Amino acid sequence: MKHTPGNFTHVPNVTIREGFDLYAALTALLGAALGGTLASYLGVVRDRGWAGSMEGRSRCDSCRRTLRWFELVPVASYLALGGRCRTCAAGVPRVNLIREAVAVALGAGVGAAIGLALSR
Repeated sequence: MKHTPGNFTHVPNVTIREGFDLYAALTALLGAALGGTLASYLGVVRDRGWAGSMEGRSRCDSCRRTLRWFELVPVASYLALGGRCRTCAAGVPRVNLIREAVAVALGAGVGAAIGLALSR
């Protein structure tokens, strides 16, 4: 059958992929969360030592105040609080932000790659 403009008797079976893969997005989000959490915990281990990392909740190194849950979100809490303690305004080392941001990016990349592999 020859195709002519206006002849719609035969439509090929075409699958259109929008470019958004739900598995890749969800696993990237999970990977980012795990990467940031792991980097944050490894920073605590570096600062307090292995045994010290198991002693209680996270706290400000300056005023020793226990941090609330919203102050513990990797990268986001650093940016929201301007890199300072909410109580005493002591600076949080920028290396914490860099370590967590790199881990979030790596975790998101690995998670997206796993999600793409699983969706095939």
